Amino acid sequence: MEFSWWLVLLAGFAGWFIGYEKLRHALSNLPRFLGRGSRSDLSTLLPDHNDQVERDLELNNLLEQYAVDDNSVELYLTLGDAFRRRGEYSRAIGVHEHLLSTGQLSEDQQRTVKLELARDYAGAGLLDRVESLLKPLVLDNPRDAASQESLLRLYEKQREWELAFDLASISTSMDPAERNAVKAQYCCELAAVAELEDNLPQMEKHLQRALKSEPHCSRALVMLGRYSIELKQYNKAISYFEAIETHHPELVPEIAESYFFALHAVDDEQVLRKHLDYVRGRQNSYSVIKLARDAIGKLESEQAASDFFIEQLAMRPSMKGLRDWAEYELKTTKSQDKEKVAAVVEMLRDVTDEKPVYLCDRCGYRCKQIQWLCPGCENWNSVKVIIGAEGE
Repeated sequence: MEFSWWLVLLAGFAGWFIGYEKLRHALSNLPRFLGRGSRSDLSTLLPDHNDQVERDLELNNLLEQYAVDDNSVELYLTLGDAFRRRGEYSRAIGVHEHLLSTGQLSEDQQRTVKLELARDYAGAGLLDRVESLLKPLVLDNPRDAASQESLLRLYEKQREWELAFDLASISTSMDPAERNAVKAQYCCELAAVAELEDNLPQMEKHLQRALKSEPHCSRALVMLGRYSIELKQYNKAISYFEAIETHHPELVPEIAESYFFALHAVDDEQVLRKHLDYVRGRQNSYSVIKLARDAIGKLESEQAASDFFIEQLAMRPSMKGLRDWAEYELKTTKSQDKEKVAAVVEMLRDVTDEKPVYLCDRCGYRCKQIQWLCPGCENWNSVKVIIGAEGE
């Protein structure tokens, strides 16, 4: 019976990945590629043992036996991808390095294989090799969006924010709005580093640079508002928080405490009253309702504060609001049901304390502190405050 090298190569791959979905799909198409014939069993070539080094030698021997051409490159790439998905990065690297060593690839195929090899290196933690592969790809082909995106992800992992900013400035992998938003985030990361180093003037410089990239960058506005409070520039802080309220209303709960602090500290009662009038005319998040209630209680009366709280809670019910109302009832009630009210309060406290406050609108990642770069899907600006009964 006559065998083609294709049949032997595919059967060898099957010996490694029996039961693996991608390869099963490839093998299911054997008749289309090969016509009639038999499948060779390479069990003698790939024995069932656990010697990692010996298995790699067997793989190398297998790869070196067969030619690389336009028809086989896709199968090699499938094999390398399958290894990487299984976490066998050294074998994925071996497959892709073998492809590059043959000298039989076109320029486009070489770029594809190098990009795959860079992903192997990244998975194995060999970040210096990733950069050495990707930088020439980006320089040689400035419109190679895939290489640019991979190199950006590398710089983000290495926290090389200046390099990331420079690359993002010329990137074609993003539309202009997304590119400017990402550049602003890189500036904010540099500002955060400067803040940790207690270099506040440099922090402000980076934040102003962020606003040049994206004029209404929410993170920069939040940081500048809080920095202005530290400098006791309360009117300036209020202006930054007003910009957040206008352009990023979903982030108001994040800055509510700082916002009201600045409104009280500015020492102008009319400024505070004007803001409270604004709050009274709209639905608000729990954090705003709570802080406004406290301010109304000081400026007007406890009854006015209570009326405001109940009215706002009716418009936007929340577990946190219900908890506060129950706590207030517990303090004021004199009925025999006080123990029952206390049990309800305790239950509500447990529920609200365990609830996450933020949610990624891309992948559903939940957390209790804001994350500007989602740990789940690694997207910028996708984590938002949860609004509704279970959140704000």
